[in-house]
Amino acid sequence: MERLIGTSVASQESVVAAIALAAVAEDPWETLRVAASVGGDTDTIAAICGAVLGSVFGLQGWPAEQGATLTAVNRLELEPLVDGLLALRDAEGGALVRWGG
Repeated sequence: MERLIGTSVASQESVVAAIALAAVAEDPWETLRVAASVGGDTDTIAAICGAVLGSVFGLQGWPAEQGATLTAVNRLELEPLVDGLLALRDAEGGALVRWGG
C-alpha cells in the first residue's frame, strides 16, 4: 500500500495513508500493526489509524491481552479519562470542547 499512497512525514501523505488503511480494515489489530510498519512516518500513521479504528471497532476490536500489557507497562489509568470524556459527550449540548472556555 505504501507504494500507492506514500508515507512520508508530509501530512498529505501520512494522513491519507492512515485513513486508507483504516478504510480497508477488517482486523483492527492487524491493520494497526501494518500501519506501524508500513514505512515513513509510522508513528503518526499508526496513531491516526488507531484512533479511527478505535472509533469504529470500539474496545472489543482489540486483543484484551495486549491492552492489559499496554496499560500495565505504561502505568495508565484510562478509566477516569474515558469516564470524563463520556460525561462531556453526554453533557447538555454534547460538545466535547468549547474553544475559548
